Amino acid sequence: MLRRFSVRSGLLAALALLLTSVSSGQGAAPPTRTPLVRSPGNADWAPSVGAAFTRAEQEKKFVFVELDNPECGNCRRMDALLYPAFEFEAILIPMVPAKVELDSPDGQSLARRYDLSDVPSILVTTSEGRLVFRMQGFLSAPDFYAHIEKDLAAYRAFAKKIDAQDVANLPATEAVETGRDLLRRRDPGAALPRLERAAAASDAAPPVRDEALELAAAAQLDLGRIADSRRTIEKLIRTTKDPDRRERAELFQAQIPLSENKPEEALQLFQQFRQAHPQSSYSAKVDEMIQRLEGKKAP
Repeated sequence: MLRRFSVRSGLLAALALLLTSVSSGQGAAPPTRTPLVRSPGNADWAPSVGAAFTRAEQEKKFVFVELDNPECGNCRRMDALLYPAFEFEAILIPMVPAKVELDSPDGQSLARRYDLSDVPSILVTTSEGRLVFRMQGFLSAPDFYAHIEKDLAAYRAFAKKIDAQDVANLPATEAVETGRDLLRRRDPGAALPRLERAAAASDAAPPVRDEALELAAAAQLDLGRIADSRRTIEKLIRTTKDPDRRERAELFQAQIPLSENKPEEALQLFQQFRQAHPQSSYSAKVDEMIQRLEGKKAP
């Protein structure tokens, strides 16, 4: 349930009640005053995350999501410090806000997509879900404002650059850099054309082409294009001259069956990797994965 009143609004309401109970001597009640804070940030909070994204798309705004839980003392402390502040009202002007419990289905979906595990957490995304700002935990109001304002400014500059790009003619280095940033911002759909451009560009140096293929395979997997992801990572395994990159690609290849709910196939690929690379720097993680897939506890 969304919290519609702040600490300050509660104090103002109590003061208003006290004033209206005192006679003016003329028998007339004092004029009613509108509370300074009608809702957190004086904003129209959406009743659900889905409704927030729908409105944000219609109104061309960002989505602001606060994740909490009922036992979170720092959540209450954060709300008390942020909600009544003018700065918070200014922050929410270009946003559609919503509040959700981390343990709810919507909260867990957001947690998986944006790597959240703690409360309070705050997300700001575009209406398409591209990450703009992410915060876990709460130190102080000044710390929150400094970070969100910095990240909003950085995102606006980034979005302006992205919108101006002619993807088909991007230099390989710029294509892979922006593709990497879009993937980090959880936008594989916008990242993939740039990564494909970087992998195919005539000016792509081998390390740039390798990185583009590796990231493109990840973007394709995020988009549910499993067969494409497998083909891309197999191409990287065949063509890269970097031994460490090849090992990472083989490990990525071993994880693809997990997205198809084929743990036996994944186990076989991890075991093959372990035999082929007994001195790999990734051996400990591979052994842990093998033991997990075999249903055993890691030592």
